[in-house]
Amino acid sequence: MTLLAALLALAAAAGDPASGAPPPELRRQVDALLGSIHGPVAPEVLRALGPGVEEALADAARAEAMPSRRIRALEALASLGGPRAEATHRAVAASAAPSAVRRGAIRGLGRLTGTAGAPRALAPFLERDPDPAVRAAAAEALAESAPAACPRIRARAQAEGDGDRFQRALSTCAAAEGGPGAVPGR
Repeated sequence: MTLLAALLALAAAAGDPASGAPPPELRRQVDALLGSIHGPVAPEVLRALGPGVEEALADAARAEAMPSRRIRALEALASLGGPRAEATHRAVAASAAPSAVRRGAIRGLGRLTGTAGAPRALAPFLERDPDPAVRAAAAEALAESAPAACPRIRARAQAEGDGDRFQRALSTCAAAEGGPGAVPGR
């Protein structure tokens, strides 16, 4: 092996900051945090890990790992925000990932896109996703992020003929509008 090849292999193993690939030690730290059972990981804790944490979380969210670990990675990534977080949530939501993981991506996408962007980002999932649980998650995320989309949510619930699946979204809409069925504190 030439010296150049050895140096390139060493740089790849250590993680190349210019490429955004996180070093193995950072990946281990992120994996340990995602595997903890003590609730969500605070954004300050993640940021303290340094550069590359967003990519490590994005990789964990896209990995073929346990759904719970992928969901925790999506939640952590959403708490950090930014373009990489939004792109990862969009990709996972549109992927063939398990339903629970896709629902986690939908929830995060609602938080990341906010009031102005949530209707455009989530409407395709609400209207056309083949998974009824993903449609319901999109309704919930829309109701929380963009209450102006509540008429669209009601129309989808009525079209589905399964109001129970959309009950959380409908309750959030009612609370936002102060109408009957409003849930105090929501």
